[in-house]
Amino acid sequence: MTKSKKNNFDYKKIFSMKNKKVLIFGGTGNLGLNFSQILSNAGAKVYLLDKNKKKINNENIIFQKCNVDLKKSISNNLKKIIKKEKKLDVLIYNVYSKPKNYYQVFEEYNLNTWEKVLKTNLTGAFLSCQLMINHFKKKKISGNIIIVLSTYGIVGPDLSIYENLTNKRNIYGGKYSLTTPVSYTSTKSGLLGLMKYLATTCGKFGIRANSLTPGGIYDFQEKKFVKKYIKKVPLGRMANWSDYNGSILFLASDASKYMSGSNLVIDGGWTAW
Repeated sequence: MTKSKKNNFDYKKIFSMKNKKVLIFGGTGNLGLNFSQILSNAGAKVYLLDKNKKKINNENIIFQKCNVDLKKSISNNLKKIIKKEKKLDVLIYNVYSKPKNYYQVFEEYNLNTWEKVLKTNLTGAFLSCQLMINHFKKKKISGNIIIVLSTYGIVGPDLSIYENLTNKRNIYGGKYSLTTPVSYTSTKSGLLGLMKYLATTCGKFGIRANSLTPGGIYDFQEKKFVKKYIKKVPLGRMANWSDYNGSILFLASDASKYMSGSNLVIDGGWTAW
């Protein structure tokens, strides 16, 4: 049994990200930007890898264009960052793809759409984690991998909350109304398996792997949907983007240093029924 240390009771040190280098794939969406701000405030230098650029007024948050569909794009970005920083500490995979026909019903779901989502959500995570694991091993770093899932990666969707919605009011666009498509649930479930595989096979190298499962976030969706959704949440509301800042800081910092292979569910009680 290891002896306890005095600094185990220093909450500031436990949650500190000082001198840590963090990569967030899918970093310029609302969730990724919230993650970057809290981690930066805790002392980390954060790299946002994404297709879409956002103006960021923080010298410790750096954008790099990256396409997770392409191994070469991921590899080139990692090489560039490693050359500059020498070592990386944390990988957060937070990619969520919505290609054309994304919200199509299962019975008519387009194979091309399925394959695009699979490639971005799941294969991109595989490639990113593979390259980072090699980096962690080579540098003998006790690295940390965090994969962002969804409640619909651990339970099936309740499609009744999407009934009678209209495509014109789908804030995410397209010719279909808002729903949870088969590609989303399938890839998020697959990411849970990937996380557990990494935790059990890489733990002997001091590498941790965990996942964060957020509940639905209010994003000005159609009122009918919001009303039905919150009826299923014990806390009686949808999440705010900032509701996951504490959980990502916990997972990325030493506050969770003995945690691996676990899925942290923050959903307002959605999956507790």
